[in-house]
Amino acid sequence: MRRLSIELAPFSMRREWYRIRPSVRLLALAGALLCTVGAYRAQTVLVHLHALERESTQIVDRNERAAHASQRVHSEPIDVKQAAAVNLAVARLNLPWDNLLDAVEAATPTQIALMSITPEPGRALIRIEAECASSKDMLDYLSSLGRQPILGRVTLTRHELVKDGMDNVLRFQVEVQWRGTVS
Repeated sequence: MRRLSIELAPFSMRREWYRIRPSVRLLALAGALLCTVGAYRAQTVLVHLHALERESTQIVDRNERAAHASQRVHSEPIDVKQAAAVNLAVARLNLPWDNLLDAVEAATPTQIALMSITPEPGRALIRIEAECASSKDMLDYLSSLGRQPILGRVTLTRHELVKDGMDNVLRFQVEVQWRGTVS
């Protein structure tokens, strides 16, 4: 004989909940909890994706503005004074500084005090201001500069005897032509 289920109680959720086995109820509760956690994770991923999308549109806009700005810069004519200033700066930066300073340092004895070294890249010239105690030291220094392989013509442009306390100091200026880069 077949078993008949006769329920006389009215239909309700509570009645149906108690009819379900406890293991199935536990699985349903776990499933509901997993669905809640999944919905929360999906929401955080969507928020993160929207933030990334906004950031990417900002980057694209910034790149477009930079591209338009660079096109404007390229279309404007260059001022002659500005071009000359840039060319002078590039010429100063392209000086063979290491070789020139090594040559000047190798030629400078301890009796000579260097005051300044000023380049003139347009004329391939260096102006050196120095001091020493005697004219013999000055002439020896000029000949020592002339013997350096990278340095060319050495010209004494100015000299004067200066009273420095109790001692007389010979202050002089030299123009040195350089020949180019020597390795």
